[in-house]
Amino acid sequence: MFRATTIERTLLVLSDLIALSLCFLLAFWVQFYSGWIPDKFDPSKQLVDYLSLALLMNLIWIGFFFLTGLYRSWLLESRTFQVIHILRIIFIGIVFIIVGLFGSEFIAKVMESSPLHKDYVYGSRFVWILFYGLTAFFLVLSLRMLIYLFLRRLLKQGYGANRMLVLGANKVGLRVAQGFMNSPERGQKVIGFVDERYQVLDKEYEGIPLLGKYSDLPRIVKENRVRGIIISHDSTSVQEIMRILVWLCDLPVHIYIIPNLYNVVRGHFKANLVHGFELQELFPFNMPYWQVRVKRAMDIAIAMILLLVSFPLFIVATIAIKLDSKGPVFYSQERVGLYGRRFMIHKFRTMGVNAEASGAQWATKGDPRITRVGVFLRRARIDELPQLICVLKGDMSMVGPRPERAFFVEQLREQVPFYISRLKMKPGLTGWAQVRHHYDTSIEDVQKKLQYDMYYYENMSLVLDIQILFRTIYVVLTGKGAQ
Repeated sequence: MFRATTIERTLLVLSDLIALSLCFLLAFWVQFYSGWIPDKFDPSKQLVDYLSLALLMNLIWIGFFFLTGLYRSWLLESRTFQVIHILRIIFIGIVFIIVGLFGSEFIAKVMESSPLHKDYVYGSRFVWILFYGLTAFFLVLSLRMLIYLFLRRLLKQGYGANRMLVLGANKVGLRVAQGFMNSPERGQKVIGFVDERYQVLDKEYEGIPLLGKYSDLPRIVKENRVRGIIISHDSTSVQEIMRILVWLCDLPVHIYIIPNLYNVVRGHFKANLVHGFELQELFPFNMPYWQVRVKRAMDIAIAMILLLVSFPLFIVATIAIKLDSKGPVFYSQERVGLYGRRFMIHKFRTMGVNAEASGAQWATKGDPRITRVGVFLRRARIDELPQLICVLKGDMSMVGPRPERAFFVEQLREQVPFYISRLKMKPGLTGWAQVRHHYDTSIEDVQKKLQYDMYYYENMSLVLDIQILFRTIYVVLTGKGAQ
């Protein structure tokens, strides 16, 4: 759909630039030509400076809008919510402008309740800012509403809609599919059903194609560029619904469930009510868009700082590993990342060279495969430092679930319900589970850590990330929790 492509964001950026530029032109006219605001400056001498200021302010506004989420998904959001959000963002921006222009003198006088002389309060700058703020709000909002009106009309004609699958060829699924077909402005287009009775049923159900079985979902999603899946299964068994979700958790799609089935899984997931239709979204990603961008910027900054600061540790660790045992300094291994993407991690080697000669296996308490230096490196988490390179590359984040090996992922997805849901998050160098629990040594440990990982996913925020980072520092310094 348009909100998931660059076309919507491109139009929004262009409309905001036009709106903000018009604001400056109107403000220039009001200040120098309207006669409403007496000003002693010659407008012809101020024009160059004014245009330079307009360009700078427009770039700052666009960056501010970007960080505060004004360029995320808005097409199907409530218009009232959009109005309130835009008003709040512009109000905050105007406050920053007032503070920046009037500076400490204005704040000091307000705090001291000192009277402000007439020219200071009602001067051209103050009136100009108020006029500029009101104009910015109305123009930005008006142009955005025109864009969304245009995009909604395209949606009604079938252009740019999200491609959806319905799991379960039954009357309930048919009602949902027909509901979207009758309301194309909702931006969802059902392209077919997926059902376990695929071999028995005809190639279509009530005129809608049958595309395959649940085991075919990865292929169907990729070939048809599916963005969302609606579960409308006949069974109300918790186990059956869980079995279906196992096929979906690692797919890069939104997962929806009809209300009567939501009652079956209630309490297992945090869910959002889908705007405009009676569906519940499972595993919704609720971190604001601007926080996602700030989180990535924090990852890069922290990783670069830590790499520079820890360079002496790299040298000491390298010497210690070489003196303690034969073999390479670093240990590289393939891990599974966001939505199942494979990448290579690098760690300081803490085990003997032939530690897994008999195959992949769990680490245990007092594991004899761990070298003497390796015990210290693990306890102090120094062995994890080379993964900072993965953070810089974008394969990992500073905070997230522990990246796991493909062998264990396939094994655990069958044994631990919804273990695969961890793949909806970018893996992290540290995380809520890592600072609250020790290394995995059994299935029970995995189940416990999954609870921590899901808590993190459902409550993901910059505040929680900062809390985890400080907790990690405590764990490293005290050794508690870093077993």
